[in-house]
Amino acid sequence: MKAIVPIILLVVLTVAVCGCTSTSDTGTSSGGDLKVEGLEIIPEGYGFYSIKGKITPSRDFDYLEIVLKWYDAEGNVIQTDPLAWNINNAKAGQPIKFSTYSYIDTGTPAKVDLMIFEDPFSGGDESSAIYKTTLKL
Repeated sequence: MKAIVPIILLVVLTVAVCGCTSTSDTGTSSGGDLKVEGLEIIPEGYGFYSIKGKITPSRDFDYLEIVLKWYDAEGNVIQTDPLAWNINNAKAGQPIKFSTYSYIDTGTPAKVDLMIFEDPFSGGDESSAIYKTTLKL
């Protein structure tokens, strides 16, 4: 196990340095009370993926969380990350950079639904999402 960790770190650093990224949504989109921009999926290697971006609320939120739902090329759900990222006390007009990581070991993802909720432990109930977008790898 100790030998694998340095190899994984080396691969992650190599990918970061060479700029091998998959950008699916670098534009800006608004979902009601949120402006979400600069979304980027980065394959880190060995089943690890990171998603980065910026959220700017147009009103104060006591809490925000991101849920990720990963799909394979056939449209099958291969993984759900019910609490991929969260923050307390998001203030109106204050940009918030976020970064989240997922490890996918049950297939190769082709797309991911990124959903933002304002209630803790939403469980990914899409009907209560205040923002939703699909990013393709």
